[in-house]
Amino acid sequence: MLKKLKFLRNRLYIKRNYKKVLKKLKNKIRTKKLEVVFYVYDSTKWKCDALYDLLLKDGRFNVKILVTKTDVEDIHNPSFQTGEDVKKTYNFFAGKGMNVEYAWKNGRFIPFEDFTPDIIIYQHPWYVERTQGPVVCSKFALTCYVPYYFPTTTAPIDYYLRFHQYVERYYIFDEITREVYVKKMQNHGKNLKVTGQPFLDYFRLNPSGESKYTIYAPHWTVAKQGIAYGTFEWNGKFMLEYAKKHPEKNWVFKPHPLLFKALVDKKIMTLDEVQNYYNEWENIGLRCESGDYLELFNNSQMLITDCSSFLGEYFMTEKPVIHLISPFATPYNNTVNRVIKHYYRAENIEDLKTLLERLPEHDTMKEERMRAVEELGFKNNYASKNILDDIIQTIEAV
Repeated sequence: MLKKLKFLRNRLYIKRNYKKVLKKLKNKIRTKKLEVVFYVYDSTKWKCDALYDLLLKDGRFNVKILVTKTDVEDIHNPSFQTGEDVKKTYNFFAGKGMNVEYAWKNGRFIPFEDFTPDIIIYQHPWYVERTQGPVVCSKFALTCYVPYYFPTTTAPIDYYLRFHQYVERYYIFDEITREVYVKKMQNHGKNLKVTGQPFLDYFRLNPSGESKYTIYAPHWTVAKQGIAYGTFEWNGKFMLEYAKKHPEKNWVFKPHPLLFKALVDKKIMTLDEVQNYYNEWENIGLRCESGDYLELFNNSQMLITDCSSFLGEYFMTEKPVIHLISPFATPYNNTVNRVIKHYYRAENIEDLKTLLERLPEHDTMKEERMRAVEELGFKNNYASKNILDDIIQTIEAV
């Protein structure tokens, strides 16, 4: 009861702030640039390069990355971070020459108000520290949410958190997703806007490259509860041995950043065994754990994965996917179901062996997959521009 009362009070507080902030932004944009900041806590979850670049080129905005950390104290929580993690994320953006500042320093979170932002763009909805969160920040900024991942399930984690109700704009992939969320969200989806996903803009702006890599990308959810997409237990060792025997396929090992810890925590492997496993992949080919992998996708010939977000992202390449199936996985949403029917299912080692021998040379679903990319609206959607246009329209409408 107390939580519900707090939620309602927060919603009322945000509602009172909303129009005041928009009026402030409308007056300011006539004579000055608006300050846009991106909330980032992990470089592997950074998926807004195209949106950052577009805002920067627009001329009406100053754009900045604010590097912070998750508000998690339990070291056993997969989202726990250290100061070294924050530094690593900062260096990722600094190394790319992007405008970046620390929003967590010397053991403390720096309130976002200190950075005087006009617009805040979040990329994840959980473990956001209070002074950097959408309730407090609604007093001085327009708060927006662009998910770092391609939405794949109908699970409440995608639409039912308080965060989802607090942000003033929640940018989503397609109308199919919107129809589901409207029925489920407590605010009936009033803050939803269909724009597409900015990370898919990479494929729109960069033609497909040389087809030279075969990517193995296992997910981290190896437990049999939760979303449970992970299939490493039945295929991880087999894939390593197969890759050793077939170096001609030019391998890339692209594990989810949390897989290493999950394998140890769930006692699937010891720490030494996981380290040796990762090292062996490095001896065979490339090992990639960064968020900069879209160029890798563009230059690949095939993906082997159980990683749900990749199922949607890789669709843009029009190349084949061997979809590793977990019998415990959370059901996919309708958009993803319409995508994965054009992929090749592997439910066991025998399926996987057969497909690895056939693909990518005998890709019998190639033409229907290319048609589906067009029909499902993946191809010609410029999400970053849609988001920019919506921000300007929202401000001007006041």
